[in-house]
Amino acid sequence: MGRHALCGFYRMDGLLGGRLTPTRLFAGSLVLFVLHQGAIALGVSHPWADSYLDTFLFLLVALGLPAWMIRFWQPAFRWNPAFIVGAWAATSVAFEAWIPSFDPRFTGDAWDVLSYALGAWLFQRTEARAGGLV
Repeated sequence: MGRHALCGFYRMDGLLGGRLTPTRLFAGSLVLFVLHQGAIALGVSHPWADSYLDTFLFLLVALGLPAWMIRFWQPAFRWNPAFIVGAWAATSVAFEAWIPSFDPRFTGDAWDVLSYALGAWLFQRTEARAGGLV
């Protein structure tokens, strides 16, 4: 048995060993986002989730939904990594600098920028793997 024969055994990719595809990432992110918002509506609160979960999931859902729809017509469609970085930068500036400057309900937070970045990184990695780039 060669070195590559056991790679799947030692490295779980996705839930229960399944491959994390862009569709699974989008669906899982959307379900988690809806469940979190439902929990908030029911008065259930968790400080970490309330602060960072939605920011982590934002780009996964915001880029995942249009990509999922486009893939009905163009199954090979993948977002360009530069576009994903631009979406992260625009989201960070809008929600952490611009909106807090005129709406007191929002506060700028560098940890949120990192959370957006982690979501963008996971999204880009999943896109690249699906496209055969990684």
